[in-house]
Amino acid sequence: MWQLLKHAKIFTPEPIEEMDLLMVGERIAAIGNNLSLPPYVKGEVFDLTGLTLVPGFMDAHVHICGGGGEAGPASRTPEIQLSQLTKAGTTTVVGCLGTDAVSRSMAQLLTKARALQDEGLTTYIYSGAYQVPPLTLFPTLRQDLALVDKVVGAGEIAISDHRSAQPQIAELEHLTAEARVGGMLGGKAGIVHLHLGEGKRGLDPVWQILNQTEIPITQFMPTHINRTYPLLEQGIEFLKAGGHIDLTAGCDDFPKDLQVPAVLLLLFERKVLNDRVTVTSDGNGSMPEYNKAGVLVGMGVGSVEVLWRDVREAVLEGLPLDVGLRTITANVANVLHLPRKGLIRLDYDADLVALDEELYVHHVWARGKLMVRAQEAVVLGRYEGSIRNK
Repeated sequence: MWQLLKHAKIFTPEPIEEMDLLMVGERIAAIGNNLSLPPYVKGEVFDLTGLTLVPGFMDAHVHICGGGGEAGPASRTPEIQLSQLTKAGTTTVVGCLGTDAVSRSMAQLLTKARALQDEGLTTYIYSGAYQVPPLTLFPTLRQDLALVDKVVGAGEIAISDHRSAQPQIAELEHLTAEARVGGMLGGKAGIVHLHLGEGKRGLDPVWQILNQTEIPITQFMPTHINRTYPLLEQGIEFLKAGGHIDLTAGCDDFPKDLQVPAVLLLLFERKVLNDRVTVTSDGNGSMPEYNKAGVLVGMGVGSVEVLWRDVREAVLEGLPLDVGLRTITANVANVLHLPRKGLIRLDYDADLVALDEELYVHHVWARGKLMVRAQEAVVLGRYEGSIRNK
């Protein structure tokens, strides 16, 4: 399938002049002026006048096969559907397990990732869940990373949280060493994606490992860094030391200055918003609310739409568009070592989002396939809307 996008204002995520872009199959085949389809091929031409073309969004933390469970079996969230992701502009997703590694399994996670891939997205997964030792497909994490193409790291491993397995430092050291070597053997990043709770230890366990081992700081990708003020400051110091940090979008119950738009602007003002900062949605997971005694008092389900919603808000408040885009495109590809992703570039995967004049998602292509046209999903998952009473 040949598709030609005309008169696009392109952010690669860096801004370039208005150009045309040609997709052939799943790849970007040409970028230039006055492009046209060869007369011997059948294809579709899109006029993107007035629209901004950007890389497809990459969400590196989504509970694709469901999450939750903290309030009993009825609180388990359902599997995510294809159009939930595509309408949010997400073309690459990394699935993970969370608190519930009893009724959820690595086999379920891998199968759901493969299903979404078959439906048109690009998908990866983390091996593990909150617990240590991590849940794996093979007997060891090292084997998962070396032998399973979709496994890019371990996660989300919980620390400094009342729901974590309260792992000892030696256990975290061993897990991280396994992730590093497994990643080397499999040609992966081998990232350890760490869930950070509100516990007073914060990132201290990670610093202990870094101070007493040879493991590099870049092996860790701590998330929920914007959860509390002390944790955010720890995260900034971690970033300055050369580490990665991940911010969680959609935290509308947080104080305004801990929500993603304000934090991105803060990092930009402090000149530390670099290619090691990412934003994820924590989408489709449960959103438990606890009182001061640690008792669960409420529950919701996270939306993947908050990823671009929050970055867009930061852009509208003054963050340069290219800087905001990097946190959900090029930076994710950089941290997770994902080839041909995160950029609009020749021979890269044709993962593209066309934004309207108000920067809302308008069209979406995933691996060259049109998934959303004029804000409407034109490709649905196999069972979306197909359940009927007999």
